[in-house]
Amino acid sequence: MTNRRTLLRSAVALTAAPALPVAWSAGAATANPAADGVTVDDFGIPLRDVLLIGGTVAPGPTGEPVLWSAVSGEPARLAAIDPATGRTVSAQDLTGAPGSYAVAAAPDGTVYVGAYNTGDLYRRRPGPDSPVENLGRPLPSETYIWRIAVDDAGVVYGGTFPGARVFGYDPATGTTRDYGQVLPGVQYVRSLAVTADKIYAGTQPDAHLFEIDKATGERRELPLPDGLGTGTGQTVYDLNAHDGRVYARFGSAINGRLGVYDIAGQRWTDLIDDVAGLDVSAPGPGGLVYLTRAGRLTGYHPGRRTFTDTPLVFPGRVVNNRGIGWVSLADPDWPGRTLVGLLWRGDMFRWNPVTGRADVVQTDVPGGPIPIASLHVGPTGTVWVGGYLNGGLAKVDPDTGVSAFQRFAQVESVLETGDRVWLGAYPDSRLYRYDPAAPWHSPEYSPGLPGSADNPAKLLDLKSADQVRARALTDAGDKVAYGTMPNTTLGGVLAIVDKATGAARVHRPVVTDQSIVSLTHVNGLLVGGTSIAGGYSVPPPTQTEAKLFGWDVAGDAKVFEFVPVPGATAIPALVVDRTGLLWGLAGGQLFAVDLASRSVVQRIQLVPGVTDSRGKLGYDAPRHLLYALVRGQQVVRVELATGASRQLLAQPAEYLAVHPDGRVFLGAGEHLYRLTVTG
Repeated sequence: MTNRRTLLRSAVALTAAPALPVAWSAGAATANPAADGVTVDDFGIPLRDVLLIGGTVAPGPTGEPVLWSAVSGEPARLAAIDPATGRTVSAQDLTGAPGSYAVAAAPDGTVYVGAYNTGDLYRRRPGPDSPVENLGRPLPSETYIWRIAVDDAGVVYGGTFPGARVFGYDPATGTTRDYGQVLPGVQYVRSLAVTADKIYAGTQPDAHLFEIDKATGERRELPLPDGLGTGTGQTVYDLNAHDGRVYARFGSAINGRLGVYDIAGQRWTDLIDDVAGLDVSAPGPGGLVYLTRAGRLTGYHPGRRTFTDTPLVFPGRVVNNRGIGWVSLADPDWPGRTLVGLLWRGDMFRWNPVTGRADVVQTDVPGGPIPIASLHVGPTGTVWVGGYLNGGLAKVDPDTGVSAFQRFAQVESVLETGDRVWLGAYPDSRLYRYDPAAPWHSPEYSPGLPGSADNPAKLLDLKSADQVRARALTDAGDKVAYGTMPNTTLGGVLAIVDKATGAARVHRPVVTDQSIVSLTHVNGLLVGGTSIAGGYSVPPPTQTEAKLFGWDVAGDAKVFEFVPVPGATAIPALVVDRTGLLWGLAGGQLFAVDLASRSVVQRIQLVPGVTDSRGKLGYDAPRHLLYALVRGQQVVRVELATGASRQLLAQPAEYLAVHPDGRVFLGAGEHLYRLTVTG
């Protein structure tokens, strides 16, 4: 799901939207500008799975109803799936786009797609052979289209990032109207719905809901439902408008509370707990709309405020539907209108209110490449790779490149210690303990046999501490420590977890208003590097320079804190060499710290003039060599005995890890590469 026009996905900087890493091209092993004595082997793509995000139900290429969905990939594809069989009847590239949350259809059957990471709007007109057209960016300043909706006149409305703007594109004239930023200082219009004369737009991370007059552009903010609170730290994640009501879901992709707003009465009539997204269906028989509540497809009557359960229960952590609508299947087993929709892993569900029949069908949508989000080589030599967005964990053989994949969360950090593997997961900065020798069973993402023990087992969830990313993991003897990035505030967490019992000590703040993005451990001392930025959608930084801190594990207290590289905004990587010297990377500079005196004793400017916050380090202890990935595109080897440095490779990459035998592994986009250095 990468795109060469996107920004590199920083390992430590503010990730305002889920940006992605730049990918190497296939076959790069023969084209990379590698130094003499460096062999680059392309191990291919270790992570593949289906990811459907945006979707809608509308006439397909032949006029029969289908489920349209944007299948994430490189590039993404617009797929049409037959609701009678689950088979793909059409799949067309969305050239240049990695994926989409925003798919909607016009009354005439034209399908529109708003892309993330590029901000482009795509169009497919009705007909069996119609091409997909890229209409470009509706608003040049906006790189993300979060949601779109099409009104009865065929005008396409959308909400954007980073300007939190609303636009209206009129295909009759080819013109775009900019309705402006909904609220000063806000970056996201996360959700959007339309009625005949109004646009409804919801924001993130603080929940604000706006009603915009289509004709005049006049905007007013609606009060939030009683019982919801202030909306601080929340998101208006989903919006739908049906029959004079707006359905606004406050929460996350996983679950939240659904508010029901009476437009004519200008009041909230209900607030429903434990509802997942992404859509509430249009009313069906008996006036019921359908939504996902407590993991079950549930009918809701907005007038009577009553619920009707269906037999459809969706297991797992993420159960939300990806486009839901009514179709006639022309099948006596499915009489009248049947409700159909997609789930994010490629399953199609169906519910018939006449017969009560329901089923879940695996579609034939193929899995696509998953960008790498973390890379680790353990002491056993096993290569572990974590996936971005649709997530997953891959175990890769370092000699053959053969990969074993498991469905899981977005894995942002991996650590192998002895016979256990520790996983830092997004969102909520969750920590899991995995036993590779035992059967895999993740009830949240990929259940095993009934009765199986959870493996990976969740030990800690930092949602209540407003944490979102777990980027730093280190072995601390009989404990594991990890550092996190916040969600909507500033200031990360240092969590110290007992390996045997799972008991945790959670510390916040550690360094004022700074995230913890790197960690290492030596002789009972945890040493961490910080970033002045937060992890998702946070206030502007209050600090100006990243810091190095020390934490005494036994005493459970911070013992020092200082700025090792003036002007650097992040310290993304730390290692300790075999002599006990601490090495860090910041602003393109490699620095060494004597922990006894707590002072910088050596500096090596690997790349002059670099101020960005990316970087990775790997240490080859037997040969006393340090490998640095600088600026997201240069691999440098440093002989620590002499301080001599040598550039081995100049090519975009985001992740680096060193095998115990000295081979170097790189993650770039979806690809895993192995570097072998001779001489």
